[in-house]
Amino acid sequence: MKTLLDDPKNLGRYDTLGVYDSITSIGQQFESAWHDSQFVSLNFEPEKIKNIVFAGMGGSNLPAHIVQSLSPLILKLPFEIISNYRLPQYTSKETLVILASYSGNTEEILSCGQDAIKRQSQNIVITTDGKLKELALTEHWPLILLDEKLNRSHDPRYGIGLMLGAVMGLMTRLYPEASRFVNPKEIVRVIEKSLDLLNRDRPTNNNPAKSFATKNRGQSIIIFSANHLSGVGKISANFFNETSKSFSSHFSIPDLNHHLLDGLIFPITLKDHTRFILLNSSLYPEIIQKRFQITKNILLKQNYQLTVIKPESADLVSQVFESLVFLIMISYYLSIVNKQDPGTNPWVDFFKKQLS
Repeated sequence: MKTLLDDPKNLGRYDTLGVYDSITSIGQQFESAWHDSQFVSLNFEPEKIKNIVFAGMGGSNLPAHIVQSLSPLILKLPFEIISNYRLPQYTSKETLVILASYSGNTEEILSCGQDAIKRQSQNIVITTDGKLKELALTEHWPLILLDEKLNRSHDPRYGIGLMLGAVMGLMTRLYPEASRFVNPKEIVRVIEKSLDLLNRDRPTNNNPAKSFATKNRGQSIIIFSANHLSGVGKISANFFNETSKSFSSHFSIPDLNHHLLDGLIFPITLKDHTRFILLNSSLYPEIIQKRFQITKNILLKQNYQLTVIKPESADLVSQVFESLVFLIMISYYLSIVNKQDPGTNPWVDFFKKQLS
């Protein structure tokens, strides 16, 4: 039986900015920005860097969470994500500061840029344009200029492939050993395969992302994940918030086992409006898998609705990208089911106007 999502007219009615085209370009985005990251001229010696600070807001900081969750494979230095107006007090000449703003006009990151000048840190800029690009050119900082043509919607979060390609490519420049685990061609292959399995032409009964969205109209989405998939959990919650207009949050195992489970008793009506996604993996350590099973049983005992998502890819990095595409596609289809435009954010825009 056909559903609302199987009628192309419904997708066009709510998706006014071409978000679907941006999502299906994530593989091309990744490839483009990865290439640029390999050829940007670095004006510092990587071996002299002692720590990395990634400064970004909203959609511009999401890829840093992937890097953090894959840190055992692609990092050999302390890596911190800053989403504020100032850099950490310990920022020094031996700190690499990555200033990321998709638009190039994010006030918090421009402020961090001025802070970086004062602290004389080593700096790299990732952007499409704006004042941050001008600052990078003025200060002669390495600049990765993202190709916005690959993001038809022009919304920063749908340029996630661009940001991911740039940041992960940079990490392999700083830590060449990471190339053993991070193969850009394989990442693009996984992205394209996942997108094909979830594309809008596949009917709901043969499309798990459409099926999930259809069954969860108007629901809150709470995501549990761990280890290498924790960054995917964080990113997905942002997408459900902004794209689907659904309240969403992310918690990590094992930490959530120490506080959250008793917080599910009240309000009593919470279970009527909430779907839990358990992002499990056969590559988690045995103790983490055991925690997932016990957590699942507790949720069922409390009569919560839940869905277990378990990527099929054979390695950690591929599982990250397989899961990421799946959850982004769910958020897109859920926006249509919720009769919301996936490319507009009226309350965030209202807030920014009030602030200015």
